[in-house]
Amino acid sequence: MIKFPGLPDKSKSLLNDRSVILALLILVISIALSLLTPAFLSSRNLTFVVTGMTYDLLMALGMTVVLLLWGIDLSVGSVLGLTAVVTTMLLQDGAAIPLAIGLGLGVSALCGAINGFFVAYLKIAPFIVTLGMMSVARGIATVLTSGYFVSGLPDAYKAIGQGRLFNVPYMVYIALVAVVILALLLRNWRPLREAFYIGTNPEAARLTGIRVAMITMGGYIFCSLMAGSAAIFMTSRLSMGFFQFGLGAELKAIAAAVIGGASLRGGTGSVIGTTLAVFLLALINNGFVLLKGSPNAQNVIMGGILVVAIMIDAYRRRDRDEN
Repeated sequence: MIKFPGLPDKSKSLLNDRSVILALLILVISIALSLLTPAFLSSRNLTFVVTGMTYDLLMALGMTVVLLLWGIDLSVGSVLGLTAVVTTMLLQDGAAIPLAIGLGLGVSALCGAINGFFVAYLKIAPFIVTLGMMSVARGIATVLTSGYFVSGLPDAYKAIGQGRLFNVPYMVYIALVAVVILALLLRNWRPLREAFYIGTNPEAARLTGIRVAMITMGGYIFCSLMAGSAAIFMTSRLSMGFFQFGLGAELKAIAAAVIGGASLRGGTGSVIGTTLAVFLLALINNGFVLLKGSPNAQNVIMGGILVVAIMIDAYRRRDRDEN
């Protein structure tokens, strides 16, 4: 825990709450951007921000669950690309929309199941397993499309990502529902509550009767399904599929989850924290666009934020172990 000498205990508690810190950062950055550029507060720009963060939010939620289990998934970006290609190719060939979406999500779930099986049952390091899946999934997507875009999607499918209610895209509402449901499940559903114990000490959790392997495998399936869901929204909004969709998305998902309070050593994670972290990163991206900042500098700042978040997590872990 970070020390704040001279402050009341209640204030110290609030300042050590990751969600409160993120909310304050969001407020400060929002005020700064509104003063620097009037375009920031326009309804068009704010809609652009919340719409663009939808994909990252879904993937970060899945990554939060995997990190909670003391794992990591480097394949989510490639799974997104593969799901996008499979779904749009089926639609291009005349498949019914529910069938195409179902099979696309089925492919993403299969990728997650393979990851989970090797990690949970064969005890192979998550980094190695998911790194392999990242290459395999991207490779299959490339072979299926030969590097070309997949277009000619039906209007009813495009309405999923382009349709609006009260001038807010449908997918924003769906993402918010996913946030609420996952937050409630983490608090009230036994398998997800047990995930905290698994991440803290897998062997102790196994000895107490917790189904460690099954829950771990389920976590990887959920993570891939979130990537697949992001693919559905992305392809319907952009009206096409492409094998390079999701390139680098795994780093954004890991960054958002860690900044939001998840630990690379498992046992901790917050849906609200992850959501706020995704919003914070989206604001930083938007600020660079509005202020015409260099994309190279943007990558440097994003990497710096992730490094700082990891350092804070390491400090909090060490402080907790010492106490």
